[in-house]
Amino acid sequence: MEIVTSKREQNKLRRRASIVEIATRSFLERGYAATSMSAIADELGGSKATLWSHFASKEELFTAVVDDLVARLSIEIEEDLIHDSFSIEGLRRYVLRYLKKLMSDQAIALFRLMIAEGGRFPEIVAVFHARAPGKMHTAAVTFFSTCFKMDEAVKLARLTSAALAGYRSMALTRPLMPDEAEIEGFVDDFIAHLRLPAYRDAQEGSL
Repeated sequence: MEIVTSKREQNKLRRRASIVEIATRSFLERGYAATSMSAIADELGGSKATLWSHFASKEELFTAVVDDLVARLSIEIEEDLIHDSFSIEGLRRYVLRYLKKLMSDQAIALFRLMIAEGGRFPEIVAVFHARAPGKMHTAAVTFFSTCFKMDEAVKLARLTSAALAGYRSMALTRPLMPDEAEIEGFVDDFIAHLRLPAYRDAQEGSL
């Protein structure tokens, strides 16, 4: 009986993953408004009741899609932030990884979806912010707080996030996207010009 239950659960998880995969492609290629639960059910095949048994609404399905995308994009970054204490080397590793993830095809497609349809569907903006920028901000604050007071850690996390998002936005207005060397150059310039007085004072005091 346990084996049957296990197989049933595995099939259920595989079915859910298939739904999220189809929905991801539809949301990113067609947009939120043009994606319908009926069309996803048709592409999935089988009974439409199967789709509704996993997701009760399009917003709930979109939430699952964002969760899945963010998990793929942020897992390495979050691990660094959560388990590392602040250092310049750690900061560079985090900023570089985060920016490269922001510049990936899927992250850009999701960003464009927010810009294009966020005004008409504020609920997807709330979902996106909680699952993506909000989640990364919390992890960044934890990282900075290992060296700075909490209010300073919050400011540094906010400035870092704004700088990286701004660089990505600027890159999207250019005819050609920046290559890896240009991205690394920006990261080094950003860190060199980021004011970290508490950290630098502590480092100088230990010499």
